[in-house]
Amino acid sequence: MKKKEESFESMLARIDEITSRLEDPDTTIDEGIRLFEEGVKLSAECKKKLDEASGKITELKGDLDNLKKSNFKAEQD
Repeated sequence: MKKKEESFESMLARIDEITSRLEDPDTTIDEGIRLFEEGVKLSAECKKKLDEASGKITELKGDLDNLKKSNFKAEQD
């Protein structure tokens, strides 16, 4: 069964939780290492999602530019 993909917002909220725990002086070294590792993985996933969103926006802007050009050309004819 495929694991449900987490949203960007839920991953960011988890990173905030991890940060709070890492700043807590009662957090043990072992727990800190585990949390840090989880945070690094989540950060990489967030970056991947941001890169995908950026690519999609660039693609949509290109589509919009092409549409504007084709409409301008149609008006010229």
